[in-house]
Amino acid sequence: MKHGLAVVFFLLVFKTLSVAHADTVSSEVCYLPVEQPKILAQLNAADPTISISSDNVTLTDNQQAHFIGNVEITYRDTLLLAPRANFSSTAQNMTADGGLTYFNKVLQVSASRFTADLAHNQASLDDANYQFAAQAGRGYAKQLTASEDQLVLEQALFTTCPSNDNSWALHAKEINIEADEGWGEAHHAIFRIKDIPVLYLPYITFPVNEQRRSGLLLPKIGSSQKLGVDFELPYYLNLAPNYDLTLTPRYMSKRGAQLKSEFRYLTEAHQGSLQLEYLNSDNEKDNDFGARYLSHFSHLSDLTPRLRAFIDVTDVSDDAYISELGSDYSNQSDTQLLREAALNYYGEQVHSQLRVQSFEILGNYNKAYSSLPELSLTSAKPVALFPGINFAWQAQYAHFYNDEAAIDRANRLHLEPSISLPFVTPAFEFTAEASLLYTYYQQHTSDNSLEIDPSVTRTVPKIRLHSRLNFEREYDWFGAPALQTFEPQIQYLYIPYREQSPIGLYDTTRLQDDYYGLFRINRYSGLDRINEANQLTVGWTSRFYDNVDNELFRFSLGQIFFLKQPSMSADLLEDFSSSESMLAAELIWHWYRKWYFSSAVQYDVDSNEVMKSSASLDYRASDKSLFQLNHRFSRAVSGVEIRQLGVLGTMPVTDNWQLVGSYYRDLTNRRMIDLSFGMQYESCCWAVRLVAKRQVMTDLNLPVGNFAQASQLDSSVGIQFVLKGFGDSAGFGVTDMLSNGIFNYRRPYLLTN
Repeated sequence: MKHGLAVVFFLLVFKTLSVAHADTVSSEVCYLPVEQPKILAQLNAADPTISISSDNVTLTDNQQAHFIGNVEITYRDTLLLAPRANFSSTAQNMTADGGLTYFNKVLQVSASRFTADLAHNQASLDDANYQFAAQAGRGYAKQLTASEDQLVLEQALFTTCPSNDNSWALHAKEINIEADEGWGEAHHAIFRIKDIPVLYLPYITFPVNEQRRSGLLLPKIGSSQKLGVDFELPYYLNLAPNYDLTLTPRYMSKRGAQLKSEFRYLTEAHQGSLQLEYLNSDNEKDNDFGARYLSHFSHLSDLTPRLRAFIDVTDVSDDAYISELGSDYSNQSDTQLLREAALNYYGEQVHSQLRVQSFEILGNYNKAYSSLPELSLTSAKPVALFPGINFAWQAQYAHFYNDEAAIDRANRLHLEPSISLPFVTPAFEFTAEASLLYTYYQQHTSDNSLEIDPSVTRTVPKIRLHSRLNFEREYDWFGAPALQTFEPQIQYLYIPYREQSPIGLYDTTRLQDDYYGLFRINRYSGLDRINEANQLTVGWTSRFYDNVDNELFRFSLGQIFFLKQPSMSADLLEDFSSSESMLAAELIWHWYRKWYFSSAVQYDVDSNEVMKSSASLDYRASDKSLFQLNHRFSRAVSGVEIRQLGVLGTMPVTDNWQLVGSYYRDLTNRRMIDLSFGMQYESCCWAVRLVAKRQVMTDLNLPVGNFAQASQLDSSVGIQFVLKGFGDSAGFGVTDMLSNGIFNYRRPYLLTN
């Protein structure tokens, strides 16, 4: 009788098939938990004793017992209730009939008859109707037979639909489950929708615990103008407990047959994945175009508690691979692919990093420099030279290579010691810093006609004084008590002018201007350019908190005042012709319940022009009810003015119907660039989605700045059908439909609550 009553194994059959209803129809509406007897909570799963109680009992020769009236049998953590039961010590069996109910902590079964063979540890339930106690899932079995290591269901049915709802069900002639193997198998299975058979499966297997097994995964199907019908059928290979392989044949009616693969591995110190995609011949390309492929490799190793290695490499056969064929590892609008490998050491005194890095530029862009290698050293923590005075340092060596640039090779050595005097209190902060930046370059060119300095030395001192005050007061926020803060800050920065035109641009570009960028020490990334500065930066931030410390409002405003006009140089990435820099402001306002407004502006005081701006109005009641109106403007992005307006949202029409849509328009060129519309029906146990899209196709062969010529559009229509509780419904939430376009949905800016 060890496992005769333990039909908890039956739960494992469908546990992996039943999914939580996150972002779906409310489980309170779809499913009411089973009310279980109170005695069930008092049972001990480790107690092997069989306990039987009833209103009356009759003994025959001390070998047979007949229990009549309110029979209650407990064994381990299970409970069986029946009107009558019989027990035979000679035959070592037990029976119960007359309409019985079986309970454990996760399952309830109603059956007409119960039989237990105690000698062989086997039990059977006839005409068994089962219901999960805490999640959706119910069914029927003509006979349920449980032994010590196997569970067999005959003429079985399973569905996640509520009672009296026959939207869909899986019928199987026989289901066998081997508990030790962790897998079950079903014979002659039929999917029925509204009692209509739609799919026959002579044999299927499925997991009953966390173990994995090789087999087919759910297929994917779609259609678009550039690919035609797109069908994928993944096959999973469980090679070992710590590594596996997924092979995915893919057929595109316009392009041809492709093979995709993903190999994953995991050990105590290492983890990573390798993806390969290969298309032998593209039907849309010339015969001489050749094969098309994508490869991606990522790896992370914790070699010791202080030593970590990292690799991330992506490679494609041609620049248009991602935009034309798509990929699971890059967005279709990406214009560059990162290749990087690094070895980091985190010491008590010194942190170090050895890195190699390159970017594969896709499309009509200049090739970028590769750093092969780059070694960085920094002090792990400041060293106290004197009380209150700290010393820190950093150093870097990098070798750059670009065979298409005028300077094809370069070496850079950078040293930067610094001292600081910090003083910090809750109400007042002051920091004084002084640094010396020494950089040495060796530059090589293969073109002898170019006047390139073979070696350049640059030494730049830097002084920074920064202070901030923190004020707060109680305030009335529309009739409610609130707290307001006022945080002014001021910074003085001095960096003398140095002629830098002989130095090539290897890893340096202009950083974006915003309020927080006003207080940067350098307006360029990398080390090849250090901007001149004799300037004063003034800014302030004000915040409002409610009476439970939720931040409701934040506004920041700042500006740089040049005490000395920056020197003009044609080599600088951007000149400053005004005595005052752009005014930068940012606003975030949680103005009413689920409504948010955020905005950022950079305004040129000298020319009285807005240089950049962005604004977003958001309503977010839930993942099923949200709205966003956004606008962004930039006067010059690669020499092109950008003005874009976007609107997107999703709303429930009824309890089951949901509408989703998004629209983005290029206001400068007066055209649509991204449009999608979808509708979704979702009940407690099934869902269907229809999505239509129309997007500008990325054309990386266009010259930089001529994006207005990219007028070719791609249209697609897709349909997805999900039986909840049978198969993977991940990614079927409403908001994921808003994340598949050129412009992904972004949550509203969150305040610091």
